[in-house]
Amino acid sequence: MIFGFGAALGWGFADLWAAIAGRRIGSGRTVVISQVVGAIALSLIVLVAAPDLDRLGSVAGWLAPNALLAAAAYACLYHGLELGPIAVVSPVLASYAVIPVLLAVVLLGESLGPWQATGVAVTIGGAVLTSTDVRALREGTATRPAGLPWAVAASVLFGVAAFVSAWASQEAGFLPSLWFARLCNLVIFAVAGLVIRSRPPEVVGRRELRWAIALAAAIGIVDMLGTLAYVRGTEVGLVSVVTAVSATYPLLPVLGGVALLKERPGLTQYFGVAMVVGGLALLGAS
Repeated sequence: MIFGFGAALGWGFADLWAAIAGRRIGSGRTVVISQVVGAIALSLIVLVAAPDLDRLGSVAGWLAPNALLAAAAYACLYHGLELGPIAVVSPVLASYAVIPVLLAVVLLGESLGPWQATGVAVTIGGAVLTSTDVRALREGTATRPAGLPWAVAASVLFGVAAFVSAWASQEAGFLPSLWFARLCNLVIFAVAGLVIRSRPPEVVGRRELRWAIALAAAIGIVDMLGTLAYVRGTEVGLVSVVTAVSATYPLLPVLGGVALLKERPGLTQYFGVAMVVGGLALLGAS
């Protein structure tokens, strides 16, 4: 569970900061900068840790195409966060966890006891409710929220990519498999950064531009650390349990809105927090 919490913490900060940076320099620049910085940082960790890379060949054929899924997922995620509203995007993204959990049970043969299965379901459901502001949803019922299609696409892509990453970490080790995947992502985003022309950054001056670029670089670090915690957890524990705990990451943007933006959570969000606490308690006791 501790690795799932680590993943939730890293991904929560990454999403919160991505929404801020993306609205200043664009989602395209944000995702390219963050992914390049994250891949470089992970490469330095690999150089220092010097893990065994002998088993990497057995999963490379899956990780390379999976990198395309992950790259597309990040692009959809950051564009969805740029367009917003977060009240719609966040709960949809939290539902990504359903796919790895189901695939882990069906393909990896993971067996959950009754209390574990209940804990997984309650935790994921609570994460979705916690990040859902019903009042904001009602205000936008007349039109489809701009970020919704991108959030749905990101959720599906991340769900599949997360499962493949979890499986690869069990087969070849969490650090070699993640490193190879991030190198593939680095190539994809480097090419995309050269080919795709994103809109000009909407910033006031050079100081704000430098600040937004630094924030995008920080996103790459925390996102990489969150993913590192996730794949390590899936290597030593159950994919379904680690994934369910990691799905609580939208709580951080919600808490950030309360603390920084003085937002007032709705009744469903309080109920979602209670569900998350109860679900995690069930997982911890089972």
